[in-house]
Amino acid sequence: MGLNRHKGDQEEVEVLVPGGRKVRATVRNGRVLMPKPASTVGAKRGFRSTRKGVTTLPIKSLEQSSQYSPDAVTRRVIEVPGNNTVAGLLGVSNDRPSRWATGSEAPSEENRAPLADLDSMLGQLLTVFTAGQAALWLNGHDPFLNARPIDVYRIEGAGPVIEAMKAYEQGAFA
Repeated sequence: MGLNRHKGDQEEVEVLVPGGRKVRATVRNGRVLMPKPASTVGAKRGFRSTRKGVTTLPIKSLEQSSQYSPDAVTRRVIEVPGNNTVAGLLGVSNDRPSRWATGSEAPSEENRAPLADLDSMLGQLLTVFTAGQAALWLNGHDPFLNARPIDVYRIEGAGPVIEAMKAYEQGAFA
């Protein structure tokens, strides 16, 4: 393994994988987090190369979708932990998420990003765990985070919590 960069308690390393290729990986809290299998990335129809080893899919336009409207996102988020829990996690009054869900009020610009962040975290959470396991994991001590995931979410947002779930999936836990 060759050492590349340090970033706080994380560092990037190069790992030699079968076939003699070097792959960038992240080390966090002494655990190596490997990227998704290389077979899922590569030159496919519609992709174009932008620099050595990197391909992109040109996106010409995106369409609005009712599935991503603030009321739809709020309904989806409320369905999992409940209205009052969502309000507590977002730091808003208990009646606010239900007003967003019915469309009688739209979330402010300030609340849209945390709402999308929570939606992303809950989606990943229910992909990795069953609902019962998810509640236990969120409220229990996670060795990767060295804290309760729900507390880390409240302080740092969904990013580190999603990273911990991915580490759990890869078996990188004590």
